[in-house]
Amino acid sequence: MSRVTSNALLLLLGLATGLIALKGTYLYYVRPLLLPWLIVASVVLIALATVAIVRDLRRFGTADGDEQEDGHRHRLWMVWLLLVPIAVLAFVVPPPLGARGATPEVAAAAAPHRRPFPPLPDERAPVVSVPDVMMRAATDSAGTLDNRLITVIGFTINDGGAVDLGRVVIICCAADAQLARMRLTGPGLTGYPDDTWLRVEGRVVPGSSTAQTSFVPTMTVSSITKIDRPANTYAY
Repeated sequence: MSRVTSNALLLLLGLATGLIALKGTYLYYVRPLLLPWLIVASVVLIALATVAIVRDLRRFGTADGDEQEDGHRHRLWMVWLLLVPIAVLAFVVPPPLGARGATPEVAAAAAPHRRPFPPLPDERAPVVSVPDVMMRAATDSAGTLDNRLITVIGFTINDGGAVDLGRVVIICCAADAQLARMRLTGPGLTGYPDDTWLRVEGRVVPGSSTAQTSFVPTMTVSSITKIDRPANTYAY
């Protein structure tokens, strides 16, 4: 790889990193707390590439005229070709992982060790994340979900006639994504295609999270509201 190509790649990588950070689409790939590191990486890459390009331009300025012109045209063609990834990032944004994009399922409750969880907020229907519902239903010895009306937000997963509510959980980035899910029962659950985002109120059925259900709890639904996909679709 020539120096011109390597410098152009370095610059484009820095620009691409900065672009996804500015547009907010970095949330499709990594946790929000990594944003400062993305910005620093983008600035460093752009600075290194700029210094290298300026240095090479000064050196090439002393080369033979005809040789310099031919090489310049060749280098410009490669640089324009390498602009394609930037255009793709600017106009083609891949969707975040959804119902069929994250496997395997969350395995945190595969061998549950029961312990008391802190009580839920003293509200009519506090919002509880899908992975938190899974963990509490499987391992909470204090019974904080028992007979509690809660609100859960997630996307639908149609599974052989049943409907689950899911949320993709990431530890660091989308590469380690796992799927947290819970089974929904009650009226009004049909007609929602996969990846439909819902706000669901209901109560978790006591004892529904067992080894026989792969520690997937069941919620009896009392109300359903269809919502837009949130800006940040992942749970942490």
